[in-house]
Amino acid sequence: MNNIWGSMEQYDPVVWNWIIAVYLFMAGLSAGSMLVAIGLKWYKQSRGLPTEGLPVVKAAAVIAPVSICLGMALLVLDLTKPFEFYHILLNYNLTSVMAWGVIALLVYIPLVFVFAGLVFEEPIRRCVPALNGVLKVCRSLEGSLNKLIFALALCVGVYTGFLLSAMISYPILNTAVLPALFLASALSAGSAGNILVATLFFSKKESDCIEQVHRIEYPVAFNEALCLVLLFVGLNFSGPAAQAATSAITSGAWASVFWLGVVGLGLVVPLSASLFAPQSWKHSKGFLVTVSCSTILGVLALRHFVVYAGQSYIS
Repeated sequence: MNNIWGSMEQYDPVVWNWIIAVYLFMAGLSAGSMLVAIGLKWYKQSRGLPTEGLPVVKAAAVIAPVSICLGMALLVLDLTKPFEFYHILLNYNLTSVMAWGVIALLVYIPLVFVFAGLVFEEPIRRCVPALNGVLKVCRSLEGSLNKLIFALALCVGVYTGFLLSAMISYPILNTAVLPALFLASALSAGSAGNILVATLFFSKKESDCIEQVHRIEYPVAFNEALCLVLLFVGLNFSGPAAQAATSAITSGAWASVFWLGVVGLGLVVPLSASLFAPQSWKHSKGFLVTVSCSTILGVLALRHFVVYAGQSYIS
């Protein structure tokens, strides 16, 4: 022990706390929700089917802007000087991952409100006639806007993973697998969030596009599980510090969060429900709400696990 500074055990290695974990979750939820909704619209359009009034798309038009704004509010509140956050909007270091993320978010956030405005165009025209001209212009550009929003949602989905992976002193975080894991989990949370909100507020019948969204559950869950396996296998074959970090899933409180939250709620419960539940249950409101909530909680647990366990092991 250093007599001047004392034992390192007195210092808390966690710098980014639950606020950052929830921000990462909210950003992923927004991005995943948009990706699923726009992908569903393109799927319908490619088959010559109507896309207006789809409950899942309406759900995304609510989830995406609300979740990204709540996430950004949490991020600003976590700053040491929250009232000076505008400085990051004026000064850019284009060699920084964070700078590119800020640029993507600056474009993404207003565009998701445009998307929501087009989804709820009729009530907005009735309530705010002054926006009729703006909505008309946006409607004429809808195809191009959807492509841009889709690309930006992809950027937002992977950006949070790149942001954490840039922390080179933390073996769990400093891995190329993390952006792919965050994108897969964003799609998982986005599809579950869309199903949940559509089921509770917009669906008029049991088959309202829910089946199409359900079809992505298996490939998304498989990719998320694969990324988790690659993450810890990669750590096990790296240096001693990285190998020590694999104990994050074998001991301590965060191991419980990983197995019960990430694996249990996020992967096992939704897949088991889809595989083994009676067919008569699968489109009932209670089933959809329960499975969607389980998936969302699993992704929230994943964000907390990565943030906290990732900072607990230093190379």
